[in-house]
Amino acid sequence: MNKVEFRTDNGILYICLEGRIDASNSSEVEAEINEVRKANQGLHLVLDADKLEYISSAGLRIMLRLRKEEPKLAIINVAPEVYDVFEMTGFSEMITIEKTYPRINLEDCEFIAKGANGAVYRYDKETIVKQYFNRDALPEIKQERENSRRAFILGVNTAIPYGIVRIGDGYGSLTELLDATSVTKIIRENTDDLSQGVKYYIDTIKEVHSIEVEAGELPDFKKWVLEWTDFLSSHLTAEQAQKMRSLVEGIPDSNYMIHGDYHTNNVMIQNGEPVLIDMDTLAVGHPILELGSMFNAYVGFGELDVSCIDSFFGFSPEVANRFWRLSLAEYVGTDDDSVIDDVENKAKVIGYMRLLRRCIRRGADEKAIKHYKAKLVEAIEKVDTLVF
Repeated sequence: MNKVEFRTDNGILYICLEGRIDASNSSEVEAEINEVRKANQGLHLVLDADKLEYISSAGLRIMLRLRKEEPKLAIINVAPEVYDVFEMTGFSEMITIEKTYPRINLEDCEFIAKGANGAVYRYDKETIVKQYFNRDALPEIKQERENSRRAFILGVNTAIPYGIVRIGDGYGSLTELLDATSVTKIIRENTDDLSQGVKYYIDTIKEVHSIEVEAGELPDFKKWVLEWTDFLSSHLTAEQAQKMRSLVEGIPDSNYMIHGDYHTNNVMIQNGEPVLIDMDTLAVGHPILELGSMFNAYVGFGELDVSCIDSFFGFSPEVANRFWRLSLAEYVGTDDDSVIDDVENKAKVIGYMRLLRRCIRRGADEKAIKHYKAKLVEAIEKVDTLVF
């Protein structure tokens, strides 16, 4: 081992172990590890053993010395034969050690849909796999599995991920969904008549919004939006910023469930019944917070680049806009355009706040920032409350 590879992410220093660590190279390996640690002080240490083939007692002594200096030391992606060494010597009782996960290849898998945090593929007739964009997604996968379990217990027809796999340099989760198809696909195949897709879509989210959750069990989406107001205030006039905050503060507190990233890619149909997936953004809050994200999916994101709608859903911006309006009408229970327009304007406040914040944080070009700022200001001026 001539060089220790490493990376940092969210306050964690990942040091990658490779090949064999034994008496012939343990001193060199330890020196290299400590050199990397010294250059990255203050970060939580995780050893990635994905490429580690063998470790001797000399290597184990390195782990012991690291454990004394790093009480929260963890070792991940440990191959079965290496894990047996850790377990046999009692290291698995002293240090958090996670076995490696089976590797799969998505090259011949059918692409189903893409979301904010990952892409979904059909792995085989019975299974779908979600490939996470974040290559260090284990915490996200475990959180989504826990959220899915909570939602299922509370009555949401959801599929609980049952396995974790490695995909390239990242991770994925496996979910059993026998012969399921997405609502997105139903829309693509029936663009002249969107009624069936709208019914599946809105019936599912109304069921979610009817479920009350114990206080503190899920994150409060309104708190996140209040953080957005703090972030955006310096980009608006004092009057605009004050009204924006007043509108958000006026949203009633709620312990009813919201999905947080609700679009047709996340609704699968299995045996005629909707199954909700991608539960990593599960939260509680007033429905207007959900509608803001829904508006973005079909309209907001495509305002500057209409191609992203087709890329994300596989249907045209015109179909997306029509589907959004029909869905909103179904949700509020009216065909009255004035009522639909009013609720849409309220949703736009939340939607454009999210888009403007996203553009600023990601260093988008000035055209995008200027566009979404103008849209946000226009939406703020049109409403006096976000409640409907």
